[in-house]
Amino acid sequence: MVETGFARLYGPLATLFVVLSFLPLYDDVRVTEDWGEMTTTYGSLWHMAGRDGGGPAVIGVILLAVLVTLLVIATFRQATVVLATWITVVAALIALMLLLRPGTGDPSPPLADTGTAGVAIACCLVVLSFAHAMYLLSERHPARYADIPEADRRRTGESDVDTPNP
Repeated sequence: MVETGFARLYGPLATLFVVLSFLPLYDDVRVTEDWGEMTTTYGSLWHMAGRDGGGPAVIGVILLAVLVTLLVIATFRQATVVLATWITVVAALIALMLLLRPGTGDPSPPLADTGTAGVAIACCLVVLSFAHAMYLLSERHPARYADIPEADRRRTGESDVDTPNP
């Protein structure tokens, strides 16, 4: 069944996002002025959230918690269009936050390799969950016709048995 295929991907992606949150997302920034050199270190999402001015990182932690919760639900429960849509939206917000780097100051730090991986994985999750939502909305999805009585199926030309057309 196709839905179990999607569920098999959501669980590992949830684990991957949790692991990425403990790795540095941005590279260090070195600024050289007349008076000397200053280095800003960002660290992981959890380090940034624990600092003064870490408000955007706290929003990132909340988005991460919501995304991981949705992915775990989608792994173990039957997915719905609403669930797949919420996964799409939250993953897109995470990718957007990683790309826009809110609260990092000026000059803005470049993404570290793990930050680039986070953006790539979030974008892949957006595509995957959008495709899942479209599949759930498609006419091929068997649950779409589960509540239609047999008389309505006959009237619309659909049946439980596939018969070849002459």
